Amino acid sequence: MFKRRNPQSIVTRIRQFVWPREGWGRATKYLWQRTVRLSGTPHSIALGLAIGAFASANPILGTHILWCAAIIYFIGGNFIAAVLGTWVGNPASFPFIWFATFGTGNFFLGRASEVRQLPELSFSLLLEAPMGTLIPVIGPMLIGWLPVGLIMGVAVYYPSFWSIEAYQKQRRARIDRKRGALAENNVKEG
Repeated sequence: MFKRRNPQSIVTRIRQFVWPREGWGRATKYLWQRTVRLSGTPHSIALGLAIGAFASANPILGTHILWCAAIIYFIGGNFIAAVLGTWVGNPASFPFIWFATFGTGNFFLGRASEVRQLPELSFSLLLEAPMGTLIPVIGPMLIGWLPVGLIMGVAVYYPSFWSIEAYQKQRRARIDRKRGALAENNVKEG
């Protein structure tokens, strides 16, 4: 019933994923509308978004949603919002997040001067190198993940909370106005 008349090819699907046909602005607006319409309190939705942003600072790709699930299990929040919040970490922002976590981790390890001496990494190194080669990079990033993730989570929580709260108040007021108008019409007709 809801299938495409002409199915998309795999290349078209990949292109749509990388660059949506309607543009990133519309895709972002759509995701935001889906987020504010989630059921739950503004706090639980904003907390979920903040947990997702926090988890996206983790340098180990593929574990972000698992971290979200574990954190939400212990402190609460909206899981769907957390999954949406992991989009804070995306291909455009990952280089900045990784550099921040690497620098912060080296700062906490007392090796702040080594930030400029980042080892040269390549895709072939990641496939062929033993873990001992990657530990000098991943180790500081795992330490720096916590403070950078906390900052990202706080930066996402408050604007999200205020926006969601304002949206829900407007929505409630709009529904109340419609109910009042319907009740008036029923009284006039009855």
